[in-house]
Parts: sequence; structure tokens; C-alpha cells
Amino acid sequence: MIEYLDFMSDRSEVLDPPDVFSDLLDRWKFHGDPGFHGEFTAPWGLSFDRGEGLAPFYVVASGSASLQLAEPGAEAWKLGVGDLVLLPRGDAHVLKDSPGSRAVPGSGFPPPSPHGTMRTLRWGGGGDAARVIGGVFRFGSRFALPILGAMDRVLVIRADDHSRFEGIDAVLGLFCREGSLGQQGNRAAIAGLLKVLFIQIMRTILAAHRPQTRVCARNPLVLLMEPSLRAAAEAIHFEPQKPWTLDTLASLVGMSRTTFAVRFQDLAGTSPLAYLTQVRMLHATDALETTDDTLEAIARRVGYGSEAAFATAFKRELGVAPGAWRKGERALVQTVMV
Repeated sequence: MIEYLDFMSDRSEVLDPPDVFSDLLDRWKFHGDPGFHGEFTAPWGLSFDRGEGLAPFYVVASGSASLQLAEPGAEAWKLGVGDLVLLPRGDAHVLKDSPGSRAVPGSGFPPPSPHGTMRTLRWGGGGDAARVIGGVFRFGSRFALPILGAMDRVLVIRADDHSRFEGIDAVLGLFCREGSLGQQGNRAAIAGLLKVLFIQIMRTILAAHRPQTRVCARNPLVLLMEPSLRAAAEAIHFEPQKPWTLDTLASLVGMSRTTFAVRFQDLAGTSPLAYLTQVRMLHATDALETTDDTLEAIARRVGYGSEAAFATAFKRELGVAPGAWRKGERALVQTVMV
């Protein structure tokens, strides 16, 4: 006989810990594009332009590759089987079999499939073979850009490194497998795996640098990996409507006002109150774009005592009034739908 748990009983308790990063991904309007499954033979090379709000990535499934930023004197990153490279700032770059090979514009190849499936690229001179799977993480919200911009321009996760972190190896294996297949459900599988892959990449990067705080410093995401400050970051993110001050936030984590402010600035690259304002604006723009709530209601939801105070802060931070922002975003949506 199968026994079912009574999840609604008084004896059970559902634990739902705060998950700032998951909430941020939703508010950042994150999604991934499958990109290409490349079957290359040396010599080969592709160049890609800079993309605002884009974070391209590549995984070497077999053979080897070399990646460089598209600028004079840029370092060449040699990539082997299983290595993954991410460009968080969307910099222009070239992907080749070796630094000396000629590169042709990647835009010259067939565009991505309108059905969201991964395209296959075959290119090269007939020499040593390599298989590279590429894709792009996209962020529709401008609030993701400071986070991505605080990261290194090129982030390489070696096969030996990511295999030590639970999850990323399995996701990469599934992603590479789906990228080389054309089975039913392929598009949906790739879309889901891309989101999981980005989360695993960020977990791996933050976990790898946690003992070396300086390497990963000056990025608000680091707050989520820092036990002494995480409670303050979660409070700001999930309760932006509260009248937080430097004193109340410091007391929340058991620090003095000065110690808290210095530690927060050192890790996040911004002051606690400036970060509070950024989070309030993130919540406000999300509400403006996805709800029909009045400006007064949104103002109070994000911590402002009046619509006027909210409008003043909003225009100071984003350069336009809240009403204009709402009209502009909805006009953009209508244009895209047409």
C-alpha cells in the first residue's frame, strides 16, 4: 500500500528559504539562446561582435580551441575538452583553432533557427577536428548589466575545476548531448538546461573564489556567498519597502555601523543604501512592466512614502519618470508582438 504524506497537516512544515538569485534571474528577464553546434577542422576561426545584455559562452566537446578578445594584444585562452568559457560583458571576441588562424564573421553563417533549436556549423580547412557548442545568455533588464560588468571579461572554467563542483558536470554533459541531437523535445530540453547551466556556472565561479575574496570582490552577488552579510542582502531584496537605515541593517547582521558599511562596500562595490536604491528600482521597473498597479501603490511597495518621492528617486536613477518608463516598455512589447 502506498502511503501519501499529508502536506497540509499541522504536523508538517514547509521550509522555503529566501532565494535571491532565482528571483533576480526572473527580474533580469533572463533566458538562453541555444546558439550552435560547431564541427570545425583546422584552420578555422569565427569572430563575434559585442552584444549589450548578452553573455556568450562556449564548451569544447572534443579537440581544442582558442579564444581571444577582439582587441590588440589580447591574451589567448587555450581551451581543451570539457573547458567552458563565459564572456559576462558580451565583449567582441574571436574563437579559433589557434591564435594565428584567420577568422570570418560569425554573423555570416545561417541565423539561429526560428524554432529555438541549435544550428549546426561546419567550417574549416580539413585539418584537426574540434567540436564546440556555443550559446548566449540574454538579459532583458538593464539591472543585470552592473552585476555582469563587475565580473572578469573572460571567465574560464576548466574541466578539472568544474568536475569538482556538484551539478555543473552533469548539466554540461546533458547540454552537449542535446546540442548534437535533433530529437522531439530538444528545444524545450535545451531551454531548460541553459537556465540551469547559467546557475551552475555562477555557483562554480563564486564557490571557487570564495576563499580568495579579493578575486571575486566588488560584486553584489558575492553578498549571497558571505554568511556575515547575506541576511542584510536578503532583507534588502525581499523587504525593500521597509525604512532600512545603515544602523538597522548593521544590527541585523550583528555588526557596528562602520564595520558593516566598510565590509559591504568592499564586497559589493557599492554602499548598502545605494544598493537598497538599486533593488527598489529593480522591483519598481518590474512592477511597472508587469502590472497595472497605480504609481502610488508601487511607490509604497518599494519603500517610498508618496508617489512624488518615488517619481523623484526614479527619475534621478533612471533618467525618466515612472509613467514614461511604463509607456515606453509597453510600446516596445507591442512593437515586438507585431
